[in-house]
Amino acid sequence: MQGVEKDYCNAAIRAVLAAAEELWGSTVEGVLQPRALYGKSDTLGMDAVTEIAITNGLVEYDGTVNIATEESCRGRGVRADSGDPRRSKSIFISDPTDRSAQFKKALNGVVDKTRSTIEVVREAAFRNDWEKNFGGPAMITGCTSAVTCIRRGVPIFAVVVNFVTRDLFVACRAGVFVLRLPDKIFNVDLDYVCRRGRRLFFRGVKPGSERNFVTFLGKTGYRENFLDSRFMSNAEIDKFLFYNLPGGPSRALYLSELQPAEESIGFILANGEKISEWAHWLPFIRFGRTRTDQGTPALRLYEVFQERPWTKDGVLMSTSPVYSIFVPVSEGDSRMLMDPRRLTGLSNPSRFRSTLIVAPANNRWAASVRQYGFRTIEFFEE
Repeated sequence: MQGVEKDYCNAAIRAVLAAAEELWGSTVEGVLQPRALYGKSDTLGMDAVTEIAITNGLVEYDGTVNIATEESCRGRGVRADSGDPRRSKSIFISDPTDRSAQFKKALNGVVDKTRSTIEVVREAAFRNDWEKNFGGPAMITGCTSAVTCIRRGVPIFAVVVNFVTRDLFVACRAGVFVLRLPDKIFNVDLDYVCRRGRRLFFRGVKPGSERNFVTFLGKTGYRENFLDSRFMSNAEIDKFLFYNLPGGPSRALYLSELQPAEESIGFILANGEKISEWAHWLPFIRFGRTRTDQGTPALRLYEVFQERPWTKDGVLMSTSPVYSIFVPVSEGDSRMLMDPRRLTGLSNPSRFRSTLIVAPANNRWAASVRQYGFRTIEFFEE
């Protein structure tokens, strides 16, 4: 990795671990308290303390950095410095607390809410109940915090911490790693992760499982968006859907070896969801490998667009190439960059939406659905 990429990654690791310490060190009562004055009407203490820790950590590292984050985004909007994404400032995209609704439900069941959150999540019973109520394995389905960096138009790393299992995931040029966090995390950086963590590999899809998928269908408008993508009927959705309330940042892990082999997933879908949900997949796509092939990306990314796309909160749920954040590096070159100008017109850039498919490279069915209005997204590599 280039020195600047490593420095940025270490800043992101420090930021998400600071968020984790704030959340784990708070009482259960504290993380459940409403914080509407800080963010949105449904913002909780768990959302506010993590976002503040992440934003402060990134700003302390670089006071000029672009930050797109979930709750408030106060004063840290994305600015486009140039028409060429390769000349724009780096962008940090963060989802400070993903699956907070599920975490809230789990913590509401704690009898003594004066206990610290870390005491609660360390109990085996908490993790067992989590998997029973909110899906497993908890390393994939747990409540998370994530930061991803877009530099010179390409995603250079993602850092994801799991609040339920105390696992840290890092996807970067050095590879994809998972680290079970030690009790003292002040000295955890990228070198520590590469040295003490283990490499995480991705699987090809098993024959017959190509259409098994995971996506979000938990609110009005999402099933409609899925159906208008035209590659599945209502009956097929019900037949092949593995889970309909997944987390955002951790969803790519369903395609990894953490997912039981007997429950092979053919693809994951960003179903018209916000960029703060799916941006964190992109480094896993760039740098993820299968155990048997270290040279070729294990995953492929497809963008979905429709003739008459749905909207959510006034934002397109699927974008045609004209409105897409993915733009060709030059005329006649199919390789892509991410254009920050697509985010500048939004009051909160983290609410930019897309419909995207991520599938193992050997999933021929996923490749074939391009006939309905999809295109392959392959990032520019200098």
